[in-house]
Amino acid sequence: MKLFARLMAAGVVLAASALPSFAAEKVHVAAISGYFAQGFGVSIVNGLNKAKTDFGIDLKLVDTGNRALDYEEQFANLAKSGQYDLIFVMGWELVDALQKVSAQYPNQRFVFIDGVLDSKTMIYANFAEEQGSFIAGALAGMVEDLGPKFDKIGEGKAIGFVGGRDIPVIRNFLGGYEQGAKYAAPDVKVNSVFAGTFDDPAKGSELAMTLYGQGADIVYNVAGPTGEGVMQASATADKYSLGVDIDMCASAPGNVLASMLKRGDVAVYAIIKDEVEGRKVTPGTRTFDLASGGVEVKMCEDVAAKLPAEIKAKLETIHKDVADGKIKIARAK
Repeated sequence: MKLFARLMAAGVVLAASALPSFAAEKVHVAAISGYFAQGFGVSIVNGLNKAKTDFGIDLKLVDTGNRALDYEEQFANLAKSGQYDLIFVMGWELVDALQKVSAQYPNQRFVFIDGVLDSKTMIYANFAEEQGSFIAGALAGMVEDLGPKFDKIGEGKAIGFVGGRDIPVIRNFLGGYEQGAKYAAPDVKVNSVFAGTFDDPAKGSELAMTLYGQGADIVYNVAGPTGEGVMQASATADKYSLGVDIDMCASAPGNVLASMLKRGDVAVYAIIKDEVEGRKVTPGTRTFDLASGGVEVKMCEDVAAKLPAEIKAKLETIHKDVADGKIKIARAK
């Protein structure tokens, strides 16, 4: 199947044709976050639930809410029981509490999703978001470079980026996006801003509208719930947005160019699968990239149908070269 057809599909489907044999003892898994009902968190829960269905694991989901004062207590309650083989953690606001409790319970295997911390006793499910963002930037740059020949594109030769908090993982998205745009469309400028929060859709809308007003015709949303405002702004301004983590094409039909999927479901399923099959997961970093299906770009059908054939062909070549390692993308430091 050609890349462009894959880009228009829902993404990589987790294979279930030949389920592995179960381990002698049931694997016990907990997962804790305040974002399981939104975006990337939904993808993670999907992977956890699929692992529960396929492997019969014992699964506990813990919603932290916004109770910052007792994050540490919530981690300690899970760790001190000794009940869980793996405890998955998502959310940078939990990092301080996680690192304290991990130091107190060094034998508890915590899996931090979406980043790498200083602790040597943790497992890290990392993503090559710079690769997916490179593809998104190349696409946005080439569309912007068409100018008024393409619907909703002006003469500004600029694309935008709205990040949530200014942290390494979001900088990595931005770096890949900038490199992809420069590679495919050197004359297109990237304007970037940070909201300082992942929880303010009104702020996301305000920042996106500012970028549109400055001449950007396409804005990449990498801001969690704040980014919901970016998607709404693209409809209000009748410009384009790029979604993140999950398929966001339906959030503003006709105004979403594509979504950069970060497959939390692929990551947690793969880690649990190893544990269930007897390959004990040990501390260290596992990176899920373009080649493995950990990241992907899904184009929105309504807009993709209008794209010139030469852009589709060039994007397919870029995708292959990134996946094969021919194009090297620098990660944020």
